[in-house]
Amino acid sequence: MYTLAYYFGDTYVSYGGLKFAIRLSTYENIYCPSPEHTQTVVENGKLRLISNRLWAAGGQLSAEGKLELILEINENDGSISINGRGEHVTELCKSLLIHIIGIDIKYFDADSDNMGRREFRHPTGIHPLIYPGRDAMMPLVIVGDNAEENGCAKEWYALSKDSLVRKKGFAAYYDVKEQAPVLILSFEEDRRNWTNQIMLPEWKVGKVQTRNEVVAERFSDLERHFNLTPFHSREDLQWIDDIRVVVNFHGEHWTGHVFNTFRDMEEQLRDICIDIPGKHVLAFLPAWDGRYYYTYPYHSPGERLGGENGLRQLVKTAHSLGVKIIPMLGGPNLLTHKFLQEHDLLDAALKDSEGIPQIQNWIDWNSDLSQENMGYIANYGHPALRSYMLNKADELIDTFGFDGIFLDGAIRWSNAPDYSPYEGVAAFADEFSIRHPGKLLMGEDGYDVLWGLFGLFAASWGPLGLEHAMLRYTRQTEYLAYPALNGSSGIHEIGWNWASIDKCKKEYTIPTLTLFAGDTKRYRDEIGKKLRDCCNWRL
Repeated sequence: MYTLAYYFGDTYVSYGGLKFAIRLSTYENIYCPSPEHTQTVVENGKLRLISNRLWAAGGQLSAEGKLELILEINENDGSISINGRGEHVTELCKSLLIHIIGIDIKYFDADSDNMGRREFRHPTGIHPLIYPGRDAMMPLVIVGDNAEENGCAKEWYALSKDSLVRKKGFAAYYDVKEQAPVLILSFEEDRRNWTNQIMLPEWKVGKVQTRNEVVAERFSDLERHFNLTPFHSREDLQWIDDIRVVVNFHGEHWTGHVFNTFRDMEEQLRDICIDIPGKHVLAFLPAWDGRYYYTYPYHSPGERLGGENGLRQLVKTAHSLGVKIIPMLGGPNLLTHKFLQEHDLLDAALKDSEGIPQIQNWIDWNSDLSQENMGYIANYGHPALRSYMLNKADELIDTFGFDGIFLDGAIRWSNAPDYSPYEGVAAFADEFSIRHPGKLLMGEDGYDVLWGLFGLFAASWGPLGLEHAMLRYTRQTEYLAYPALNGSSGIHEIGWNWASIDKCKKEYTIPTLTLFAGDTKRYRDEIGKKLRDCCNWRL
């Protein structure tokens, strides 16, 4: 099977027991070295493949340009460093792809405890895992080999050493002509910097001695290039390790159904603190600001829940019990059409690399068999939007005394042509920490360069990253869709089908309790037992 439905004509070179090829993707086509214009040079153990002309369409087309692939074995660990560059005389260079033959691919792992495992299936192979994103939260994948060493599966790794946040992809397919599986590593240049030339940041490929060693190398890169600080050194957030349970108080569903008023939440907080000291509790408020998603990102207390006075009293009660309390903000997940028009922020939508705004339209909130088109995903790189959200955080913390905020959809990323979503979230986090030292910035999911910017994440599996990597920099709790005792996920779109999201490793994940009005009375014994168990929970 050829991914292009014909034999493309890649030029492979053998090095270090593997075979390598390079391709250049431009805005208009895909190219490989022209065999007649290619030479291979070996010097001081380093191999260079140099081509002064490009091939396309299996050799039916050619173009002026250059491709270079540089391979070098690292003496310390036997891994292979891969570098390269590409050039096209008239077309904008988009990405460079490395194809590798010689690994008998059985699976990919991109997350902890096989949560991100993808099995290789003939003939479809393994479909792309994209970083940054939910499929690959680190630019690192473990590749399982069918061979065994000492009774264990032999594994390889592929790690990008890029010092910037740029798109990476991992995939595999079976090449009929080569009669072998092919590992694909893709690097895409920042859309803001597409030119007629492209440089490949270093990839490293090697045999896994231990996964911890591989992950530790990524830690080194994160701390060197992105200034991430391990959690134990973040003194103003050490109180998070004293949290034993996160209580989700769901407010108002998109359709207007109210699960809890602010007074309901107050009553249940008092009941909770009979069985667990308040200092061990974090109260999390999804949909405290009216109909869930419907009002994003105005973020004012829902009138049907009790309005400003009710919210102010809830926070006061929480603090009197020693409970920390934070509200959920729309974050990058949604800007409604109404908000965008009123604030002249239509250009704050997160765009794909073509410049097309990404619509928030994947949920059928009212079950009428038609998904709601509510607005756009937000790009926090937009200065005016980021300023609005920072001011909104200020307003909520200063007015109501919240102990932090939660950003929905923190993981949203795209290779946007105007603003970097990563740079925007990082700038937001930095400014938030300056304005509100010691306050909690919590988010939904998150890729590795964000881990050091947030004190806590909610996710439906994990802890995130290979070998629970995120725990070096941050903490994790279970998702807001974690069900109430009646089985409902409350405001979350997953409805009653909650079992699929309950995949967190309990010993590494701060426990969660979801409550609706009256639950602490209705399920008194069950909730009391869980809370007493939570008292003894430790990471």
